[in-house]
Amino acid sequence: MEQVKIRNENKELIEKLRRGDKNAFRELYARYSQVVYNLAFRMLRSREEAEEVVQEIFLQVWNKADSYDSERGAISTWIVNIARSRAIDKLRTLGYRDQTTELIEDRVNSKSDFSRIIEDREESRKIIREALDSLPENQRIAIEMVFFEGLTHIEAAERLKEPVGTIKTRIRLGVSKLKEKIAPYVRDLM
Repeated sequence: MEQVKIRNENKELIEKLRRGDKNAFRELYARYSQVVYNLAFRMLRSREEAEEVVQEIFLQVWNKADSYDSERGAISTWIVNIARSRAIDKLRTLGYRDQTTELIEDRVNSKSDFSRIIEDREESRKIIREALDSLPENQRIAIEMVFFEGLTHIEAAERLKEPVGTIKTRIRLGVSKLKEKIAPYVRDLM
């Protein structure tokens, strides 16, 4: 019942936003800016970068309100998907900067082995992917939805048609198993 009320309120807000209503924008910002910030911060691990992404996202929401399609999902999903895309773009940009820095360090420090750094990153991705793939499907899907797609527990539960508590339990169990599987590799890196 509460979800239907929120959905109707959001529908009204987006219609007002499409007409340029600044109060509707303020309301959407108040409702979703913290969720967007949390997602961006979790992905970028930088307060400044996350804040910048939040500004970019809500500017896009303001400018592209007409692109929202209620048939494709809730407003919160639309905003979180924009956030996820922007954060990934920012990560790519930051990754490029990091690679450039590593190349400069490689030239300065002859003991540095840039190809080994790249191999280590690929190996880390492989280890994480294998650990995820080893999880029971319901745990893996719940983790991917919340941590990689940026959905809230409630949104993941709605999409999977499961109780929120079930989704939280699956994530907790899955993360615990991931920690066990990845722990030996983390110790090797220390």
